[in-house]
Amino acid sequence: MAAGVRGLARLARGRRVFRHYLDSPEQGLLAIVLWSDVVHQGGATVAAADSVGPIARFLADHPEGVLPAEFPYRRLMDGCTDFVEATGEVGDVYLLHPFVVHAKSQNVLRRPRFITNSTLFLRDPMRFDRPDPAAHSPVEQAILRALGVDRYAFHPTGPRARVESDLGKEHERTRIEERERMAAAGR
Repeated sequence: MAAGVRGLARLARGRRVFRHYLDSPEQGLLAIVLWSDVVHQGGATVAAADSVGPIARFLADHPEGVLPAEFPYRRLMDGCTDFVEATGEVGDVYLLHPFVVHAKSQNVLRRPRFITNSTLFLRDPMRFDRPDPAAHSPVEQAILRALGVDRYAFHPTGPRARVESDLGKEHERTRIEERERMAAAGR
């Protein structure tokens, strides 16, 4: 793995608060929004553009679902070679497949930059067994290509459940403390 993208093996796993399945509706698309100009070596999000295949195959092999801490990111990333920095101008938006592994990069230039990474949810789980292959969404088509099939009958065997992450617990504690401070201040 290239030196500038080693952080991809250390993803911020605390934000993923659900049991992951191949068809999880909690991962419809990833939107990266640039709220300021972001330049090379300026702390952009780095994405492994060729990570859809390894993630799709791993999730297909685990119909019981995978908890956030159970992803072997380092092993899954070993074969990835196509790393892209999400640089651009204020207002640029990147829409990524939800299986594209991504992480922040080092801000060598130490310039302030403002970026949000948001997950867009689906109303229902993805379907890989539609009668007409052309009816699959682009996200579903990419997963099917990664699996090397036109259709795939996926049936989760584990419970669909949210997971309470350490980061989520910390955010909730902070939110409660802030409300208490505001109430004590009469606000």
